[in-house]
Amino acid sequence: MINPVNVVEAIESFDSWSSPWEFACRVAAALPDPKDAQLFEQTWAAACDHEIWSSTDDLASGAAAVESVLSLRFSGLSLQACQQLARGAAYQRR
Repeated sequence: MINPVNVVEAIESFDSWSSPWEFACRVAAALPDPKDAQLFEQTWAAACDHEIWSSTDDLASGAAAVESVLSLRFSGLSLQACQQLARGAAYQRR
């Protein structure tokens, strides 16, 4: 199993929420190892899953649903990483 430490650190280090559209590209750029980049892409795809977002009434409930799904699918992600992914995906939905 891939150790997600580098991915978690890259996700958690993003703090440019004044430019939320840069979240995915900045995190990906911080991951030079292809395996880490692939894991991030998987988590990002899960966070942006249309079915999750379309099954909720608002951004807050969508973000909560995404956090829950991420924590179940990717056990190595921290709570903060799940929250960051959900927040980035919520900006994609706006």
